[in-house]
Amino acid sequence: MAIAESRDTSVIESVERIREADPGDMLSRIKDLPKQVRDAWAIASKATIAPAYSDVRNIVVAGMGGSAIGGDLAAALLAEELKVPMSVHRDYGLPAYVGRDSLVIVSSYSGNTEETLSSFEEARKRGAKILALTTGGKIAELARASNYPIVTFSYKAQPRAALGYSLGLVLGALSKLGFVRDLSDDIEAALSDLAKLEERVHEGARTNDAKRMALELQGRIPFAYGAGVMGVMARRVKGQWNENAKNWSAFDVMSELNHNAVVGFENPPIAKEALTVLLLRSDRDNPRHKLRFEVTRELLDRSRIPHKTLQFAGRNMLSEVLQMVYFTDYVSFYIALLNGADPSPVKSIDYLKDRLAKG
Repeated sequence: MAIAESRDTSVIESVERIREADPGDMLSRIKDLPKQVRDAWAIASKATIAPAYSDVRNIVVAGMGGSAIGGDLAAALLAEELKVPMSVHRDYGLPAYVGRDSLVIVSSYSGNTEETLSSFEEARKRGAKILALTTGGKIAELARASNYPIVTFSYKAQPRAALGYSLGLVLGALSKLGFVRDLSDDIEAALSDLAKLEERVHEGARTNDAKRMALELQGRIPFAYGAGVMGVMARRVKGQWNENAKNWSAFDVMSELNHNAVVGFENPPIAKEALTVLLLRSDRDNPRHKLRFEVTRELLDRSRIPHKTLQFAGRNMLSEVLQMVYFTDYVSFYIALLNGADPSPVKSIDYLKDRLAKG
């Protein structure tokens, strides 16, 4: 039983009602994921980036929110291939190790993200190689003024709804610079798998897995758990529930959660009335992670904490990730409508930005 007040569920039953409840057209942005990935790959492939950018000792993606998660996913997906260390920086400034032998990929949808602008300036001062990924804004101006390469794209959406670009551009840049192999075949296979999933989750699908899950999770607080690349996806799921559904959510990663979170399953008793744990699984999980997930399920059952497993078959790990993004984005969208919320605006973030601008 959910602790939240039950709401009208008919809002997600017809295409007409769904579109009426979605004035910002977040639905179209979710549907655009395959197009975004394909466009981003093509844009990055045609970008002009000096060969010297391949001669670095480390790579740092500086970004926040939806721009940063693309870097997270790229780093996790390519961890076994990357020839140099890669990390994501979500803050002002940069780590002390960043210098002339570093590639700093400055990723900002708007080009005006405060923390990312700070990272850009710090990278410039230290003489790092800077690559800007943006739609424009101050970062584009500064990059052009200093003759840094810029990969620009045009797409009207909330930053979180442009994940296909933030991920695809990073993958494309890394491949173009020779840090990893050509990923063209992987991308085409993943997008082919994604097309099959779309048939089961779009707003007009007669048997709709995403709507069914949204109804099951209505009024609950989801905790997303994942390992490896799916650990990054757990962060994405948490953020989409927050921003799309205007809903509390949290995430944790395996195996770390086995060293602390499992003890917390015991209290408070009301947790079982409020929480549902989402286990984001992959057939490519480490065998020990697979066992840990099974034992974690046993512990959740002992504490009577509801849980659901999400897993998708894919021809490669990128396919599994994109399917997980697509499905959970749809679920968060449907939950927004069930919550009586417009999925697009993020009024609290806008308020924060206004207050910070005033000092």
